[in-house]
Amino acid sequence: MTVRRLFERQLRKATDDDGNIDIEALGRLVSAAYEEAEHDRTRTDRSIELMVEELTAFQAGLEEEIGKRTAQLRLSQQKLRTQNTRFFTALENMSQGLAMFDRNQRLLICNQQYLNMYDLPRRYGRRGTTLTAIIKARIAAGTAPDIDPGAYIEERLSTAAEGLDSSITHHLRNGRVISVSHRAMPDGGWVTMHMDITELHRMQAELAYQAYHDVLTGLPNRNKLHQELETAFESLDTDDCFAVLCLDLDSFKAINDTMGHAAGDELLRQVANRLRRSVGDRGIVARMGGDEFAIMLRDAGEEQAAGLATTVLDAIRQPLDIEGHSVLVGASVGVAVAPRDGNTPDRLLNNADLALYSIKRGRRGGYRLYEPGLAGSTRGRVQLENDLRRALPNGQLELWYQPILDLESGALSGFEALLRWQHPTEGTILPSLFIPLAEETGLIGPIGEWVIREAFAEAASWPHPLGIAVNVSSSQFDRGNLVGIVANALGASGLAPGRVEIEITETIFLENNSANLSVLHQLRELGLKIALDDFGVGYSALSYLLAFPFDKLKIDGSFVRALDHNPGAEAILKAVADVAARMGIVATAEGIETDAQFSKVRELGYGEGQGFLISRPLNRKGVYELLHSDAAPDLRKAGP
Repeated sequence: MTVRRLFERQLRKATDDDGNIDIEALGRLVSAAYEEAEHDRTRTDRSIELMVEELTAFQAGLEEEIGKRTAQLRLSQQKLRTQNTRFFTALENMSQGLAMFDRNQRLLICNQQYLNMYDLPRRYGRRGTTLTAIIKARIAAGTAPDIDPGAYIEERLSTAAEGLDSSITHHLRNGRVISVSHRAMPDGGWVTMHMDITELHRMQAELAYQAYHDVLTGLPNRNKLHQELETAFESLDTDDCFAVLCLDLDSFKAINDTMGHAAGDELLRQVANRLRRSVGDRGIVARMGGDEFAIMLRDAGEEQAAGLATTVLDAIRQPLDIEGHSVLVGASVGVAVAPRDGNTPDRLLNNADLALYSIKRGRRGGYRLYEPGLAGSTRGRVQLENDLRRALPNGQLELWYQPILDLESGALSGFEALLRWQHPTEGTILPSLFIPLAEETGLIGPIGEWVIREAFAEAASWPHPLGIAVNVSSSQFDRGNLVGIVANALGASGLAPGRVEIEITETIFLENNSANLSVLHQLRELGLKIALDDFGVGYSALSYLLAFPFDKLKIDGSFVRALDHNPGAEAILKAVADVAARMGIVATAEGIETDAQFSKVRELGYGEGQGFLISRPLNRKGVYELLHSDAAPDLRKAGP
């Protein structure tokens, strides 16, 4: 409302009906109008002030919110950049190749490892590159699977179109092996992970090869042979047959130890090659372990197997060139024919082993066909082994003592301890029958220790300081605790070491020579005497007398008994006695059974003798009676 109109309205209100103006009323109206206007102005000013305050506060809050949102945005952007940096860093440093495609089969992203894995230029890693283009580039680079290119493209595109998860291993044309994992995404795209497993695949193949092949010779091993035998049995028709030959080298351990393990390995490799050539494509040659081999001969009966056995034996007998040395080695072969001699791999191999064991037990360098009776003899051996395990704890073992005579004075010089097994049903069993079994089974350890303790304790109880001779086998040396056993037995018995004589054979020098020599020297340091027993048989050589300073040389009784019918025996006995005398070694003649033999060995220069003529072995009671006799004992009549 304008001021004029307001005044006109106030004027009308101050004019009466006659047209007269009430000045006071008009003044009051004007004053009231002015007051109201001032009041309105004041209220308006206040409203404006409040509005300004609200706008200022709103602006401040808005600015603060904008600041917060800006800070949050910056933080989010920083986090996003950090995450992106981490993502791309992780992506580029992955050992696997990664590629992601959209629903249109176009590349979204991939890492450098993916491109490197398939020898792809960097341009194929650009966003939008089609799967088809990448596959064709891989085919051109030779990094596609070794299959038809068209089939490969169809297989990849089909997998992508199906939208299913999958895993597959590809063998690439360049020789690499890649494991590919395909994972579908909800939008129709997919992501693939590519891992180079070439080395893993190679290791797995190598392990698989080693599981079925011998590392040293490259031959199939026992597992592979067993697998081949199972296959042969499965395909065996009614009239078919095949053979298995089990082969074991003769005296391999002696050759291996004297020439060294490297030479032994070379020998096994050469033998393996000869077996391969002998068998050809007629069968499979396998190494079963150590110096044991086996042959599966296809479509073969007894006649063909025997012919191959002869061929193999002739091939192995030919000299081998080992490190510039000509080496001879023999073999023994056991033969079993399927299905006659066994209808399972285990039974057939077992029966071939029985035939092999029988030929080795009797003589070496031949072959034998399996016979049903061999199983019975083996069962007897198993029973004997079981009985022997109980012999020591059940007190069935005992020592007998054979006197040793000083041939010059006629006086008793000592006894040789001889082991006997009093079997509860079989009676007395001689060492020649059960000691080899004890060595094979490891029982020689506790038995040998018992012999040493028992003999030392018995000798310590004798009224005269006579010597006691104890035989020790090479197997006891192998156990590594012989010196400790002897020292403990000496301490427990109180026996003077100088009264003890340890008798060994030449096999000590054939098996682990340096270690065994060390043990012999340690025994000498304890004060014991060392004797070389059974000299002249087996591998005996004069060089052994130079290898160790023996105290005694015991010539085998077969030479003494040969005096009665072989003129050459005297010359040998004389030569050995002379060598012993020149080296300051006591020469002992074993196996003296006649007066003529007794006179001759004494004449030839032997210092000691033992044998049935002098005395048979005595048990503890016999020794006690002999040593406690008032009269000087006539040893040549002392035994039964």
